[in-house]
Amino acid sequence: MSKSKLNDNQSKEASDYSIQFYNKLLNSFKINDFYNDSFIEYYDKNNIKFNNSLKDINERIIKHIGKKKLNNEDLMKEIKSIYKNEKLVLVLGAGVSMGYGLPGWDVLLQKLMVNTIEEESEVSTILSKLFSKIFNPSPLIAGRYLQEYFEENDLKFENEVRKILYETFDRDFHSDLIQEILKLCIAPGKSPNLNSIITYNFDDILEETLNASRLDIPFKPIYGNGIGIENGELPIYHVHGYLPRDGSLNDNNNITFGENVYHQQYTNLYSWNNIVQINKFRDHNCLFIGTSLTDPNTRRLLDIAKQQRTQKDGFHYCFKRKHEINSVSKLLEIILNEDKEILNQKNQQKQKFDETVQNLINIVQSFEENDLKSLGIKTIWVDEYTEIPSILSKIRK
Repeated sequence: MSKSKLNDNQSKEASDYSIQFYNKLLNSFKINDFYNDSFIEYYDKNNIKFNNSLKDINERIIKHIGKKKLNNEDLMKEIKSIYKNEKLVLVLGAGVSMGYGLPGWDVLLQKLMVNTIEEESEVSTILSKLFSKIFNPSPLIAGRYLQEYFEENDLKFENEVRKILYETFDRDFHSDLIQEILKLCIAPGKSPNLNSIITYNFDDILEETLNASRLDIPFKPIYGNGIGIENGELPIYHVHGYLPRDGSLNDNNNITFGENVYHQQYTNLYSWNNIVQINKFRDHNCLFIGTSLTDPNTRRLLDIAKQQRTQKDGFHYCFKRKHEINSVSKLLEIILNEDKEILNQKNQQKQKFDETVQNLINIVQSFEENDLKSLGIKTIWVDEYTEIPSILSKIRK
């Protein structure tokens, strides 16, 4: 159900202010459509009319979604017990590697696009950079174009990605998060203690940190068919591909990048990386770190695993950063300055600025939390990502 349907179906029952402002703020947050879908379906299903205030919307949402929430201390106790029983799987996203100077997804794509456009069209560097910034092509479509370009020119796509991936790598950076993950790999008197690690990252930062440590931690990166593990080894599953800094690359190093690869993953449920994820999501408890959980294939596999779980009360966990009041306030000011009609309606309804900001944060965070819950995931809210290492330390101790 689209956002336009919200306006079509409910405009007679809701104030223009509530609907327009809600949609504008979600657009500013770049919230996915499934949050809007959940919002609309709930009101349609229960035949509830909107009130004129965001506060009323917020209260109804909290009543529907926000059943008694566990605080972080309670969640830590749950995870600690899971870790002790060796059922914990760490699932790592790009946020784990960002501090080392590695480019994010958007920057990596932009640099690849700049290089290929210059080669293919013989245009200047400034034109290729402006193209990427102004038109901002879809990541999946851009990835498809890039892979086809390299195949047509008999070039190894993964080699070019690896070169860009590590060109700004900071070898001397110290990551408290990586160090805590390292310590979670060790159990007193028996190693490892984690069941396994799943990573969506191409890099070898975790492997190199394990190698450089003075601790004897047997591990094995898994990134393709035919790579097995020995008893006592900690498997690190690179389910989107693996590009170590050194050495030559082979067919097992293929990475998940473009739209065509995503289509293959959707059609081939029995690929090794899909099977690994379903098995871990179904039979173990996962702690997601540094990932937004918006990847469509990951969400699909979580849904499949949830349906197959024998323990219906089994949950995974995910760190999420709270929305900052200052950031939301700035977005709100921009929206009100750009749309005087909404500003006038806001003033007529005597909506206090600070109260509106807090209500909007409650709405967005409630939907985000409810979305994760629908995938079988509990949310661990943090003010800053720098809090995560200390939380992992509590789990470990």
